[in-house]
Parts: sequence; C-alpha cells; structure tokens
Amino acid sequence: AITTLSGATLAGAISLAISRQQLKAAHDQRAEDAEQDKHRRSIERRFSAYADFLDKARSFRNALRPYGYQPVPLLAPKDISALARSAHAASPLAFLVVESRRTRVALGELVTAMSDIQRVLDDRSDPADKPWPDLNKRIKSALDSSRTPQGKNSKSAGRRIATRKADNA
Repeated sequence: AITTLSGATLAGAISLAISRQQLKAAHDQRAEDAEQDKHRRSIERRFSAYADFLDKARSFRNALRPYGYQPVPLLAPKDISALARSAHAASPLAFLVVESRRTRVALGELVTAMSDIQRVLDDRSDPADKPWPDLNKRIKSALDSSRTPQGKNSKSAGRRIATRKADNA
C-alpha cells in the first residue's frame, strides 16, 4: 500500500512538473507569436503609409506630365494643386514610419519638389513661361529615388509579408 501510495505521489509530481513545463512552453510560444504579429503589423503599417504617400505623389506627377508637352493640359492648375495638397497631407505619416536616412532624404526631396511645383502652379503668370520640362524631370527623379523604402530588413520583411499573404490565400 505504501509502495502504491508513493508511486501515485511520484507519478502525480512528475505529471505536475510536465504540465508546468507544457504550460510554460505554451505561454512562451504565445508571447513569441504575439511579438511576431506585432512586428508584422508594424511593417504593414509602415509600407501602407509609404505606399499611400507615393500613390498620391504619383497622381500629382501624372496630372502634371501634360504641362509643357500638350497645348491644353488635362487638369486645371487648381486641380493639380489639390492633388499636391493630398500628397502633402499623407507625407507626415510616411516620415514617421521611415527607417533609414536615405529614404528620409528621398522623401524630403520629393516633398520639396512638390512644394516648388505647387508654387509654380499657383503663380498666375502665363503657363507657357514656366519651366515644365525641368519640373517634370525633377519630380520624376524625386519619385524614382523614393520608390522603395530603404531600411534595415525592409526587403526581407516585404518578402515575409508577401509569403504570408500567399500562404493565407
């Protein structure tokens, strides 16, 4: 009877120890999964803010392109200025989430180019007297230099997000 009782006690102690280990492992796994999910959401927010800003900046550039090349542009200067204001409104969030100095500088150049072009658009002088080809080249160059977010792990993070989305589809 004592042997049975001591065996049951020993088995209970072993079972309790194993259960605690399993609970700790499960807790650690949940904590790790939560941290990975938080990091993934952070990356997605960063890319989303950056993409939103670049989409609006591209819309501005696309509306600006006909100036200097066509006799009658598709949009009025006030409409193009509205697109620039929309891109400017999206830029602070892009600046907040950018990780590298190189991308911050590229975004700064793009915002400066949009501001300069917006001043030219708001100027009431004759549109034919404005340097449209140079302005188009400037915004194209600024957009090209800020096309992809640069930063530590941005490429690998983007691949991980794309892979997860493909796996979930």
